[in-house]
Amino acid sequence: MLRKTMILFPAALVAAIPFAAMAETMNQPELQMFNGATLSLQQAGDAALAAQQGKLAEVSFDDEQNGRAAWEAVVISADGQSWTMMIDANNGEVFAKALSSAMDDHQDNADEQDDEDQDGETNDG
Repeated sequence: MLRKTMILFPAALVAAIPFAAMAETMNQPELQMFNGATLSLQQAGDAALAAQQGKLAEVSFDDEQNGRAAWEAVVISADGQSWTMMIDANNGEVFAKALSSAMDDHQDNADEQDDEDQDGETNDG
């Protein structure tokens, strides 16, 4: 029995390595925005819950497309809907709120636009 435990434990560590590799590293401008933010993670969570009743599922730091320091929060409402909110990291204003699926679609479109901008191509239809 002890032998199996010793074999399974290292296997569990190896399985966790890909998750550790997925952690995002902030670049210098993002790190400066994070360090300069006046709103704490707890305050961002409180602002999200004030904007949408439910249970707080996630809060993470994000820099918006326009360079605005923001917290991104996800709240699960009583009916099971997942809401994503963007909260200004300096004044606590909830400046964007949408069902998470709609917010994901918006983010995917913005990412595609960024990719096109970097390539020098435009999407003229």
